[in-house]
Amino acid sequence: MAAMNRLTPPALAAVVAALLLTACASLTQSWQAPEVQLSSIKPERIGLEQQTLRVGLNLKNPNDRMLPIKAMTYKLSLEGTQIAEGGGALDKQIPAFGEAPVEVTVVADAAKALGLLPTLAFRREPIGYRIAGTVTVAGVVPIPYRWSGEIEPDVLLRSATQGMR
Repeated sequence: MAAMNRLTPPALAAVVAALLLTACASLTQSWQAPEVQLSSIKPERIGLEQQTLRVGLNLKNPNDRMLPIKAMTYKLSLEGTQIAEGGGALDKQIPAFGEAPVEVTVVADAAKALGLLPTLAFRREPIGYRIAGTVTVAGVVPIPYRWSGEIEPDVLLRSATQGMR
């Protein structure tokens, strides 16, 4: 009778695989991507071909539980032109339905960024931005995000000049 209750190694492997797949599927389906808003851009290092910038982001968690972000990638566009990208480890816990500021480092294409300066320098209306990438939740689940918005030119100018001090 006891021999009938035993699982063979292939059957046991199939059961374990099914449980893992179910757990992974529920993990990815239950997370919603955070809302990502641009709050500042500060020059960190300026070179002839590329610049390093500190980009301030505000992350809003739409989930009903803490969002444990372990890594993040990002591509930043201003006025439809991609100017910077980056990624790396990020240990940020965002409370359920809460928000948290983060600063990330991005590498900017100097030619593209400088090409936008004349357009943005005297602008009075809001500057359109788009930020897209992935957040890695709990170290294993990559969740894509894509957000667009506008930022006031004076906010960008203030943050950029503070970064140069």
